[in-house]
Amino acid sequence: MLHKIIALGMFALLLSACAGASKPATEITLELTDFSYTPSSLTIPVDQPVLLTINNTGLVEHDFVVEKIDVTDVVAQDSGSEHHMQGMEEGASYDLHVATGAGQTNTLQFTALEPGTYKIFCSVQGHIEAGMIGELIVVSE
Repeated sequence: MLHKIIALGMFALLLSACAGASKPATEITLELTDFSYTPSSLTIPVDQPVLLTINNTGLVEHDFVVEKIDVTDVVAQDSGSEHHMQGMEEGASYDLHVATGAGQTNTLQFTALEPGTYKIFCSVQGHIEAGMIGELIVVSE
């Protein structure tokens, strides 16, 4: 009988350990308009999956860019639109990037690995100058 109680206790401990291993995704919706992000500042936890839903309610294409950030597990659903990305050299790439056409919604999944404050911007030519910038704040819990 004691063995069964110990075995049951071990099983419960293993189940709780497995449940703690999978971290829930932080879900954020970002609205892109002509020419701003709402909200303009996003705060996410370090080392936890993020699902960013990008809703472009503007009349022209916009994108979400973080030039340099230590991330993993990046999956971008992109509308496939092509645009000139400001300051990009042939073959260069951003660490986080997803373009979204007017009236479309896309997603960007990622896990940030380092706390810090990172500039977000729209790389469509002229959009930074029009004020389409914001910040991504990655915090330790």
